[in-house]
Amino acid sequence: MSYRRKKLLALFCATALSMTAVAGCTGTKSSTGNVVSSETETNAEETSAQSEAGTFSSADMFTERDLAGTYEESGAVYVTLSDDGITGETDGVAINGQMVTITAEGTYIFSGTLSEGQIVVDADNAKVQIVFDNVDITCASSAAVYVKSAEKVFVTLAEGSQNTLRNTDEYVAIDDNNIDAVIFAKSDLTLNGTGSLTIISAEGHGIVSKDDLKITGGTYDITAAGHALSGKDSVRIADGTFILTAEKDGIHAENADDEEKGYIYIADGDFTITSDGDGMDASNIVQIEDGTLDITAGGGAANSLKTHESDVPGGPGGGMPQNGEKPDGESMPQMGEKPDGENMPQDTTTDESGTSTKGIKAGGGMYLNGGTYQIDSADDSIHSNANITIADGTYTLATGDDGVHADDALIVNGGTITVTESYEGLEGLTVTINDGTIDITASDDGINTAGEKMELNGGYIHILAGGDGVDSNGDLTINGGEIYIDGPSDNGNSAIDYGDRSSAYVNGGTLVAIGSSGMAEGMSDSSKQKVLMVKLGEQMEAGNVVLTDSEGNVIVSYTALKTYDCVIISTAEVESGATYTLTTSGTTTEVTAE
Repeated sequence: MSYRRKKLLALFCATALSMTAVAGCTGTKSSTGNVVSSETETNAEETSAQSEAGTFSSADMFTERDLAGTYEESGAVYVTLSDDGITGETDGVAINGQMVTITAEGTYIFSGTLSEGQIVVDADNAKVQIVFDNVDITCASSAAVYVKSAEKVFVTLAEGSQNTLRNTDEYVAIDDNNIDAVIFAKSDLTLNGTGSLTIISAEGHGIVSKDDLKITGGTYDITAAGHALSGKDSVRIADGTFILTAEKDGIHAENADDEEKGYIYIADGDFTITSDGDGMDASNIVQIEDGTLDITAGGGAANSLKTHESDVPGGPGGGMPQNGEKPDGESMPQMGEKPDGENMPQDTTTDESGTSTKGIKAGGGMYLNGGTYQIDSADDSIHSNANITIADGTYTLATGDDGVHADDALIVNGGTITVTESYEGLEGLTVTINDGTIDITASDDGINTAGEKMELNGGYIHILAGGDGVDSNGDLTINGGEIYIDGPSDNGNSAIDYGDRSSAYVNGGTLVAIGSSGMAEGMSDSSKQKVLMVKLGEQMEAGNVVLTDSEGNVIVSYTALKTYDCVIISTAEVESGATYTLTTSGTTTEVTAE
């Protein structure tokens, strides 16, 4: 058992002990010496898993048996697969040619090869464990594993085993169910263990559960013409290694009948996802606690449908500047046109075939609590039709549209977010940044709100934008943090934009905003911290911008990455009535704080 799954199992047991009535963490030894969990499962997963905060608890997502990934050999039924004949028929196993049907609760250990065959589970109200110990099954026009009826099925990958399941042709109906995956389950389905499973689905999905799909361990290499992993009620992953290649979504959860279901929960795991559609897509919530996720969706940012040019030095990926350092590359292509209107568009970002090509997408809220993300997407890298909360994690995002987009509130409480390429970096109906390290390269706006407030309360933010650096179509309030903006060089946008009907306040922190003067907007006189706004009258070359006090002490030193003719500076050290010297490209300007 991996360290990560041990942590989850320990958490489950600790939670279970604190409950009034719960099954104990008991186990017996199998003939292989592994500890196996009892057959009893808690009812935690049947209760409401959603907390008051709208997020899920790991202890509610997985049962003790889900996490164990082991099996009891004593009393198990051994089934050997062979084109020359299948052996292992018992009271609970019916063999008909190349089809094996399990009809009773128990543990069934499979090995061998079928060049054309199928395993069927037809066991009402039973919990069935299927163990794969070096299995290779091809079922050309149906599911290699078909769970027709059961309370719950476990597919356990035996230690050291290498298993392969495949579909090679169009799916043909064999009953009233629409079988369209190599593993297709009408019941709850859990995959666990430490072995490996390769799935090839030439005409459909990889793994489908019409209830909850859980994976708590193992290595999975899935290539599918549809979704790689799909669960109607939920997809829950505790751990594992996943290489998913899908012509639709990498991981998909959708329930059109129950709005509280259709969610994705990931506790940990290593994911490499290449999808023609979305990397991950849930009709409800997406919550990720940890893991390493490398996602390429829709061919990546290079496949964007947006038609705009980048107004950043050296193209996308300008990087976070350090004082005294100049970025590589000096060329600055002209900025493309900004869309008419200021309202944020809803989720209409699909390719010409109608396919959504986002990195991670949620129809409900999204909660990203940790992990390492490398996302390259034709559409938004991270998208929610509701709210997004980022608590922690490391994000490297390249996108043809928005780096992070929330139709409602976007809240950043921590983490490191690097948007190397985007149309707009962060966007929400409201945006609140409380902490974190954020570096945005955008051909249009760096951070945008669609008509309501923006609050910047802490953290380190750098923006390299071709449009507005910060565009708050409602009130903008800066209460703390460090904010550095390399805004537009043309007069069609500004480093800070909040509109005629709104106000902007600086109450704390450090603000350095550099851009054009044509549409430059100052800060409200009601700000608690003094603000210097200097229109230079001529374009200055990229280079050092230094503010000193009357005694020559350096208040601010920053390296501008683009040409500019307007500078906005606010720090706690700027005092009312004091005179300062602003040095830009060797030119000095005296300015008094009023």
